[in-house]
Amino acid sequence: MKKILHSFSIRNAASAIIGSLLFLFIPSLHAQEEDEALYELSPFTIEAEEDVGYKATSTLAGTRLRTKLEDIGSAVSVFTEEFLEDTNSNNAEDLLVFAPSTEVAGQGGNFVGQGGGAILDTTTRSEPVSTTRVRGLAKADNTRDFFLSDIPWDGYNITRVDVQRGSNAILFGIGSPAGIVNAAIKTAFFDDEYEVTAQIGSFGSNRFTADFNKVIIEDELAIRVNLLSDNTDYKQDPAFRDDERISFAAKWTPKALSSDNYNTEIALNYEDGEVKANYPRLTPPMDAITPWFTDLNKMTIDGRTAGFLDEDWLGAPGSRVWD
Repeated sequence: MKKILHSFSIRNAASAIIGSLLFLFIPSLHAQEEDEALYELSPFTIEAEEDVGYKATSTLAGTRLRTKLEDIGSAVSVFTEEFLEDTNSNNAEDLLVFAPSTEVAGQGGNFVGQGGGAILDTTTRSEPVSTTRVRGLAKADNTRDFFLSDIPWDGYNITRVDVQRGSNAILFGIGSPAGIVNAAIKTAFFDDEYEVTAQIGSFGSNRFTADFNKVIIEDELAIRVNLLSDNTDYKQDPAFRDDERISFAAKWTPKALSSDNYNTEIALNYEDGEVKANYPRLTPPMDAITPWFTDLNKMTIDGRTAGFLDEDWLGAPGSRVWD
């Protein structure tokens, strides 16, 4: 490791010396570079086009500024749009089973998420956001573009998911020590594209999505609409989950408010929908009768034959008569 770092230092130093010499002795080259247009990416956004396959090179999970993943001093896993499509991961329950040191509750999850005591916490079945556990600690914060949210994310309007394992005070203050699960929302872009998908699953489940991006003013104004209709049925009746949503995004970069020295961009995202669900139970019914017989040494007696039993026995400690 030391050898690699040292070689980088020499390379950087040599580059600096060569660059200084070129700047001093070849002014014509410097003038040519000034004439060329420079395009700088926004330090506050990450575009899906920057990701190549399953590989992501930068994230906002460090300090809310675009930073290379190799420079982030915490454990961050980025799941790109292509990975989400190839694994058919449409929500946290589908995706987080692939994430390292991460558990998610649900019918397709990898833990129950209802506590480990004698009385299970069944309130998690009514929560819209999937119950998670990271590094065996606690539930991770659910964020959308790195803002806390109680809206469950769905792949129909998501470009990538950043999973940060561990706390980050710079990013979200006093948050969960488990970390965050962040969903990056799709934004409008300056190209016309349309996509419609349909899926059919087990027990009558079906899912339909639509993605429409339209340029209104070339290189200035674009809008994007995403639609979702997801009806999931389970083997356990009458469990179901119906998810209907619409997402709208717009991007405006007015040329009147831009120049060679500055750029103005106005972005808008809006989502509306409704989720109705009766989630399946993840645990079988609790058996409180068998321990009553075996562990407590109790006995039940049919009331129809109780009159034929010895009265001395009926009065003995531990005897029970059911009428």
